[in-house]
Amino acid sequence: MAPLSGQFLLIGWLLLPYTAAFLAALLPPLARWLAVLCCLATGAVAVAIQAGALPASLSLLGPYGVELQPDGLAAPFLLLDALVCGAVVLDGWRRTLPGPFLLLLMVLHGGLASAFVAVDLVSLYVTLEVVGIGAFLLILGSRSERSLWLALRYLLIGNTVMTLYLVGAAVVYLTQGSFRLDAVAGAGAAALALLLVGLLTKAGLFLSGLWLPRTHAEAPAEVSALLSGVVVAAGIVPLLRLSSVVPTLETVLPMIGLASAGLGLLFALVEADAKRLLAWSTLSQMGLVVLAPAAGGLYALGHGLAKAALFLVARRFPGRDLAGWAGRPLAAGVWLPLWIGSLSIVGVPPLLGFFAKSGLDRALPEPTGLLLSLLTVGSAAVYARLWGAPLHGKAAPTPPEPAWSPGVLLLLLALLLLGAAEATRTWSPELLPAAAKAALVLAAGVGVHLLLQPLRRNPWFRLPDLEGFPDLVGGIGVVGAGLLVWIQ
Repeated sequence: MAPLSGQFLLIGWLLLPYTAAFLAALLPPLARWLAVLCCLATGAVAVAIQAGALPASLSLLGPYGVELQPDGLAAPFLLLDALVCGAVVLDGWRRTLPGPFLLLLMVLHGGLASAFVAVDLVSLYVTLEVVGIGAFLLILGSRSERSLWLALRYLLIGNTVMTLYLVGAAVVYLTQGSFRLDAVAGAGAAALALLLVGLLTKAGLFLSGLWLPRTHAEAPAEVSALLSGVVVAAGIVPLLRLSSVVPTLETVLPMIGLASAGLGLLFALVEADAKRLLAWSTLSQMGLVVLAPAAGGLYALGHGLAKAALFLVARRFPGRDLAGWAGRPLAAGVWLPLWIGSLSIVGVPPLLGFFAKSGLDRALPEPTGLLLSLLTVGSAAVYARLWGAPLHGKAAPTPPEPAWSPGVLLLLLALLLLGAAEATRTWSPELLPAAAKAALVLAAGVGVHLLLQPLRRNPWFRLPDLEGFPDLVGGIGVVGAGLLVWIQ
């Protein structure tokens, strides 16, 4: 009876966001509370999965129907979904949100939750399309011509790669008679390449993810927090699941991850716009998430919480131009989240990012671990550019913004409490050298920043623009062709 009850609970939880969105359309005053309810339910499911209180798998509609796997891999991503969406709701509690924002947020939340537990190709296709359409409509929230083009570009690219994904899923079914992810291993190189193009683009990795910086930077702050905090994870989870059943991906995915980490880091180091710097950092950090499936969930959780907090406070920045950033005082409600979020991404104890990075370091072989350290030095150099602004307690935020965002406070509290929980769970003397290493990496990153700072004043210190629509399509084509050749 207990497993049956667990199955009913899972089905009810998956349907809850869509039911709540429908009720929000009928009763708009309840929209905020319904959105909070959805986030609380997803957080409770994540905790229940970790406690082993829910069935590890769920099959609906027979052997060719929906396959769900609410397992340990899904749990940190579900917690991330709950916290980031909940923080966005709290951040906008006192503001009038544009259009049906909360309704779309609940649909997006439900699509992400389903994508994190789905293990059949058709269910993944449907949920990723729900996430894509929800994100598209949320980007349109500012109703400007630029946001319209960026949203359409996001939708066009997403629909194109998901069409390729669907073709790959059809090939898997024709050759293996199943839509399950574990059937992909025997379907051949062409099917795998088609599936990977779709998932890599959704995850914002390497050349397939070149759509990410401009889209995330130009979207409204709360939408940027969703996109960089949790939406990109919708493509990450299937990639991590595939890497455990397709032996080829054990070498392919880390190489793509390192290439993505290096590309995003390189552009972030020379970027002159604060929000675009954060977006390029997302492309880089997503590359690190896929390096080791065993450590990817915790790393994605740490990054997503911190990056969502950074984007939420970005609307309170005195300006996006990093030139003269050190001369612009920041209010405590901006300065402190900026430091805590960025230090967590760099991997400074006792924040969650430190334990996530330490876990990733332990899961990697020695040569890749050394590369991770070098990339972390680069990340510290990137975020050191945001640490020059002084604290100015009298700097009042622009009305009607409160001094502190409750959503940002939730994310910062999560970084601290989850970090403390990881310290309790994984404490060992080995963490002391890891903490010393983190201090050295931080100091080296600040040194690299100081060396590069004079060069940034030169007009030639720029990289080519790779974000035009032809570049995006070409990048996806190059990745697809490269995958097809590589995994033959």
